[in-house]
Parts: sequence; structure tokens; C-alpha cells
Amino acid sequence: MNTRVLPLGNTFTGSNGSAHAPVAVHSSAPVYTPAPVRTPALVQAPMTYGNRSPVVVYQQVAPTNSSSIVALVLGLISFISSFFFLGIVGIIFGHVARSQIKSRGERGNGMAVAGLWLSYLSVLFWVGFWLVYFGFIALMIGAAITAGNATVS
Repeated sequence: MNTRVLPLGNTFTGSNGSAHAPVAVHSSAPVYTPAPVRTPALVQAPMTYGNRSPVVVYQQVAPTNSSSIVALVLGLISFISSFFFLGIVGIIFGHVARSQIKSRGERGNGMAVAGLWLSYLSVLFWVGFWLVYFGFIALMIGAAITAGNATVS
């Protein structure tokens, strides 16, 4: 049986598995040797099993949930500006994103939690701010009305 040299340096010994010396075959055709195959350098050292070629396994990354991104963006906008109703929408998107992430196995749980925190804090802050603001205005108007009816002697 003839032994052939494969491009990666491994040898093939035929069907019976014996590694005998190559048998000289006289033929008039010229013999060409294969060109060496250049492989790109890998970042991580590949695992080899015996005389086989390296095995490299690529794992697909799970997609990021879009609702978690929306919750984070709405939470940020609501936290920075006084549009607290965007925070309410961000809370809804954050809870929807968390349930979708649990059921689908997607990424983005941290963004959903951060969006929920920002949305809750912004809604609490801005609703409290506007209540105090309008309460102070109502207090001043009430004080002016009561002071208007009083007499100064």
C-alpha cells in the first residue's frame, strides 16, 4: 500500500492501517509535492487529539434584548430631564425586558435592571419635586390671600 503525505504533515496509510514504507511505483508522470498550507495564528492554543488537526469551537453569543436597551435609554432621559412620564414607560419596558430575558435566554439583564432603577428613581424624584414645587406655590398664594384680608393698624 502507498503512503501519502497530507498537506498538514499527517500521513494516510490506507484501509488496513499498516504504516509500511512506500512502495515505489514507476510511472512516467512527474511527481508533484503539495505546497505547504499556511494557517493564521490563533489567539488561543487549539486542542489537539493525537495526530489530528486542531479543533477550534466557536460559540454563538446570545442576542441582547432590545427592550432592555429601550428601558435604559428612557430611564436616562427621564433621570436627566423632567419628563417623568418617560420613566413610567421605562419601568414598563424594564419589566417586559426582564420577563423576555428569562424566557428567551437573551443578554441585557443588567441594562434592564439599571433602566428600572433609573426609571423608578427619576419618577419618585420628579413627582416629589413637582409636588413640592406646586405645593410651595399654593402655599404662597394661600398666604397672600389670607394676608390680603387682614388689616394693618
